[in-house]
Amino acid sequence: MDDRSLETPDTEPTAARWVASRSHGPYAAGSAFLHAPSFAFQAWGGGENQLIQTGRHLEGFDLPVRLFHPWTDRLIDARVLHLFGMSREGLELAKAARARNVPVVLSPICWYEPRSLWALEPTVARKLAAVGLWSMRRTFPAFSGWRRELLQLADRVLPNSEDEAEQLIRMFGVDRRRIAVVPNGVLPDFGWGSPQLFRERVGDFEFVLFVGRIEPRKNPLGLIRATRRLGLPLVVVGEAPPQHENYERLCRREGGDRVVWLESLDHHDPLLISSYAAARVFALCSWFETPGLAALEAALAGAAIVITPHGSTRSYFGDRAEYARPGRVDEIGAALSRAWREGPRPGLAAHVASNYLWDRVAKLTAEVYDQVAD
Repeated sequence: MDDRSLETPDTEPTAARWVASRSHGPYAAGSAFLHAPSFAFQAWGGGENQLIQTGRHLEGFDLPVRLFHPWTDRLIDARVLHLFGMSREGLELAKAARARNVPVVLSPICWYEPRSLWALEPTVARKLAAVGLWSMRRTFPAFSGWRRELLQLADRVLPNSEDEAEQLIRMFGVDRRRIAVVPNGVLPDFGWGSPQLFRERVGDFEFVLFVGRIEPRKNPLGLIRATRRLGLPLVVVGEAPPQHENYERLCRREGGDRVVWLESLDHHDPLLISSYAAARVFALCSWFETPGLAALEAALAGAAIVITPHGSTRSYFGDRAEYARPGRVDEIGAALSRAWREGPRPGLAAHVASNYLWDRVAKLTAEVYDQVAD
């Protein structure tokens, strides 16, 4: 492990300060320009964390990075343009970069799951349209569209797992030779945490933990119902993104006095790290995950994991987690019961520490930059 890539919680700036400092002012020649859609940081999630931690740890390898600012930055100055997430905004930027002979790297951060499309679309018409488009893409990967165009423009595509890579090949015809799998990562801080701060500020009790957005895709409501049936305490860390406030109110109403609610915490907040360390079980029974950064953090902290089978979760956790489908409250309950009773699977924390720390993610990313830019 290269210690230059690690910063301690005492000295590392908050994510917001880091974003601000890398978005304005002068930048080094040959910087990698990192870009996310302009709406991305309005509702914090795993994609935003992936961008920030990748950037921070690339700097640990002495690679200059810049968060692309369209009003002041010139693409011609970039060594490489790295897009996080797929958007029409990113497509136009990729076209401009290619016109200036600037290499384009794309981390799609995507998963197309027909079960989630059917479950989450609000009307039957939209359910049928969404699943129909998925079926068309699956059958005719050469079917035109802006996502396919963006994927074809990228010099390298960096899915987070082999499962995501196979999906991109099947649905969009991406050339495997342009794919380099770069996994999601986790900070080693989560493996060093103590439960003491949580016990002092919140309480000294055993509990199931959920960390994430309070929205239908993450399915905290299904988790709340399952824990209430079992009589297990649940701690929820997170808040609703815009337009999901009614869903959060429903979750709070159903949770009642069996759920402890904590507001969304900065990624380096000692209370978040302590919450993972104090949790007996961590649960993320979403409609899909790729693979759920919070689940990796909790696994490194030593919690037993209950997670959705939809997405790329099995690529990361294998047989070291309990799996429960989001639409089955009884199944979630059974998985929680096993995890509560049996504890974390042997070797889980060591597996995460060996394969998914951010310094390794940054090293793989830097190797891609070298391939496309030199």
